[in-house]
Amino acid sequence: MKFPLFIAPLVILVFGIPLHSFAQSAPAAAVVPQVAVSGVKFSWARSDSDSWLESEVELEVRPGGKAVTGEFVDHVRTTLSLACEAANAKGEVRTVFYRASCEAITLEGGKAQVRFYLPPEVVRRDKLRADVKFYAVDLDVGGEPQPAARGAIAPDLKTSERVKNFRDKVGAEAVANEGLLLPQHLTPFAHDPQRRSPTVLRREAQR
Repeated sequence: MKFPLFIAPLVILVFGIPLHSFAQSAPAAAVVPQVAVSGVKFSWARSDSDSWLESEVELEVRPGGKAVTGEFVDHVRTTLSLACEAANAKGEVRTVFYRASCEAITLEGGKAQVRFYLPPEVVRRDKLRADVKFYAVDLDVGGEPQPAARGAIAPDLKTSERVKNFRDKVGAEAVANEGLLLPQHLTPFAHDPQRRSPTVLRREAQR
């Protein structure tokens, strides 16, 4: 809307509205996630006589914003952060934090599963259970963070403040357990036909 020059000062004085406020601004374009977390589940995985704690992250892959087979999203990095209750020989309970990442070379549109494991020795030592209540999954595509979907955050982390506190604790304490939470390709389940998984980028192959 344009105002004659003699009316413009009145608009500013009477209504307190700058003229530029009448300009129609274009709405900001919504960020379309290429990959989103649809769910996380925990269970026991058996290898010979050992039990590994399995974390399965289910992804919905949406090349160009749509889950279309035959189209792909490259360089999808999944980072899982966990907080587990651990008990020592005296029965004393503490919270331990773990974090691990893996990067899929490419994912086809549709569903994909990315898995991480805590080894049986750690499970036995810390008396870990499969009812993990606190977790968060972060995704990026080609280094670009993806918006967090509801399934990426544990239901018990109900508020943004709780999520922030959780991430702060992971950042401070997960380093003490670095290398304990293993992506699937570093475990006995790497070629398990019942647990199909994406091919991951192996940095050592680039040397």
